[in-house]
Amino acid sequence: MSPVPRVTVVTVTWRSASTIPGFLAACPAGMPVILVDNASPDETIEAARAARPDVRILVNDSNLGFGAACNIGLEAAETELVLLANPDSRLSGDAIARLVAAADAFPAQRIVAPLLLDAEGRPVRSWNAAQPRRRFLPRDRDGEPWPEGPVCVAFASGACLLLRSADRLRFDERFFLFYEDDDLCARAGGALLEPAARVAHAGGRSSPPSLATTWRKARCMAWSRLRFTALHGGGPAAARREGFGRLGHHAGKALGHAVTFRKDKLAADLAGLAGTLAWLRGRG
Repeated sequence: MSPVPRVTVVTVTWRSASTIPGFLAACPAGMPVILVDNASPDETIEAARAARPDVRILVNDSNLGFGAACNIGLEAAETELVLLANPDSRLSGDAIARLVAAADAFPAQRIVAPLLLDAEGRPVRSWNAAQPRRRFLPRDRDGEPWPEGPVCVAFASGACLLLRSADRLRFDERFFLFYEDDDLCARAGGALLEPAARVAHAGGRSSPPSLATTWRKARCMAWSRLRFTALHGGGPAAARREGFGRLGHHAGKALGHAVTFRKDKLAADLAGLAGTLAWLRGRG
């Protein structure tokens, strides 16, 4: 049976005018597509309508964050399965069919993920150990084997995930950006990686780069890291200890980048410092 009537594609946009036409063009014809826009200040909505007139567009009054916008799309979908995909990814009918087949073969798995490919078409390790364990693993893991078939993993990237509507999995909306997929996988008991389903993902290109974007991402990364630790990595006390350690980390790096006039990196570390302080003041 074709997966088309069983799957709705949901994507979240913010300043995605340059990438959303390619995303929509790659979605199989006849497959429902829901676009949830986080109040983009550019021509994202116009570009989407021009690229695919049948796309269903839901526009938020403000930027609610990635997870909250995904939840809106999940609520709006009417099909058995929902495929969450970033606008800088490129889906194919074959990849979607393989994801659906894997979901059918392993009904106990609440999340099914593809193997992601980079901009050059090379596979990337889009899965991992759970976050608390991951932090202690070596940075260089190129020697690890690639899976030859479906495999259970603790984490799969939120850039592309297939969920069952009946499972009612939703993102924790306190995570504005980053770690929301770690949290979702932790609550779902992990994910199933189907390496035969391959999805291109440019990575970091859903919105154009800017100093403001760098600041927001780094601040969210720091805040979300501590929230995740509080939830899944030892509790609030452990997160508070980690937060004080991160203050020194970001302050030291910011000083070094100021001395060497590395503006972008200085902004990222100052933002990380701000995010860490915000969590400590509000949740520590």
